[in-house]
Amino acid sequence: MRFLLISPARLQTAATYGKAFSYCLPPTTSSSGFLTLGASTSSGFATTGMLRSQQARTFYGALLQGISVGGKQVGVAPSVFSAGSVMDSGTIITRLPPTAYKAFSSAFKEGMKQYQPATARSILDTCFDFSGQDNFTIPSVSLVFDGGAVVDLDANGIIYGSCLAFTVTDDEGTTGIISNVQQRTLEVLYDVGKSVLGFRANAC
Repeated sequence: MRFLLISPARLQTAATYGKAFSYCLPPTTSSSGFLTLGASTSSGFATTGMLRSQQARTFYGALLQGISVGGKQVGVAPSVFSAGSVMDSGTIITRLPPTAYKAFSSAFKEGMKQYQPATARSILDTCFDFSGQDNFTIPSVSLVFDGGAVVDLDANGIIYGSCLAFTVTDDEGTTGIISNVQQRTLEVLYDVGKSVLGFRANAC
């Protein structure tokens, strides 16, 4: 679901809890997440500035600066992400600008050379054949945000089925999306009063 704040409720909760909330999306349907009203940025969050759209004030975003695969940053200029990315718990697959996705996908494939490639599945084109594999290993993936916040994704936030859980935006200038798969196990904090987004790993 998307967290869309309706004005009367927003005013009531702001008076009681302050202008901040957080949630954690669990990695599986058998585990539990949570929603917290009145969360604080002082509790071990990696933080970055919050972006707000004038056209859609109920959506909150952040500015990516880069992506790391296996501890090494992919060679993409920060300007590639200048359109920003919406944090959207209602979308499954993250969207990146084409230039960023191409470089990221290539770096991830390089780290997955021990597995055979597989046929694309719908919008997912970086897929692997895990047939006969009870367990498989994948390289780590981290999102680097404006201000230096580094968010390490859980393994459940990297692979969706047998494919890399990322795809491309329509064009280079389109706003990206950071979806619910990438948010799994992270406590995501929205401090609207301070215009800050925060991320805390392994929260649920």
